[in-house]
Amino acid sequence: MILRRTTRWLALTAGLAFALPAGAAQASTGGPVAHAAGGDATPVNPAIVGVPIERTQEALSNAADAIDAGDGAGAAGPLTASRRYLLRSYSGAKYLIAHPPPAPAEEGRASAAKFSKLARSYIRASRHGKQRGWMKAHASGGAPAGPAFADGPTAVFNVLTSQYSAATTAVGMAPDVKGQLLAKVKTTLNTAIVLRNRLVKVIHQAAPPAPAEDGRVKARASQEEGAPTFDTVMPGLTVLLDDELQQMQAAADDSATPADSKAILTDAIAADKQIEALVNQYWPPAPAD
Repeated sequence: MILRRTTRWLALTAGLAFALPAGAAQASTGGPVAHAAGGDATPVNPAIVGVPIERTQEALSNAADAIDAGDGAGAAGPLTASRRYLLRSYSGAKYLIAHPPPAPAEEGRASAAKFSKLARSYIRASRHGKQRGWMKAHASGGAPAGPAFADGPTAVFNVLTSQYSAATTAVGMAPDVKGQLLAKVKTTLNTAIVLRNRLVKVIHQAAPPAPAEDGRVKARASQEEGAPTFDTVMPGLTVLLDDELQQMQAAADDSATPADSKAILTDAIAADKQIEALVNQYWPPAPAD
């Protein structure tokens, strides 16, 4: 059986920015869901990114199931669909960057200071077959809370996380397919990587990082206020890139991986290293206190 660990990562987007209402998320993904303390509402992603993220997840899950069942023809359609939904979530992220949503209610905010730490924790838990939410939202005063939407930087980071999930799922498929189906897996992998690289550059152009010292002051203030900015969330992308690179390198080094698959992975590794260097240049991690 393949891809069970990596397809679980597709549920990460629900846990990170609380992408779906609790009932819908549990019904459609079985993934982790964060609940607002003191209220019944769970903050959601704006639909412009939430819907294509969910459909990317569903398409890749269907492709993985078909490959597990030895049904290559059945995997082709979902793989093609996954590229379409990756493009839609990318377009949605660009729209949110160009048209920032209003500041979220308190329970719609994710703690930016915990992005990198919780990413590592989630990776460790997923490797042991555990599912867990990233963080809990808190409704102020314990009063019933209405619908709350994730802030813009968190919703955009969710798109980056969905791209990571699509890439790692495609990497998990690559050693087990060949011919035309391998070409479709390559398309999904390359689409996720290329769109992520473009999105990093769009974010940098729209919200240039503050100078080092000033940026750290603003990041700390943002963390204390509970409202993430791109300066606070983007360093967390390197956590996902490192895990993705580790997976690809291991597959490329595996003697059981076919040569055609290794060639695809080699190109993907080079692209990931290039964008990680750019992320570290634009948003260097803050030094430890």
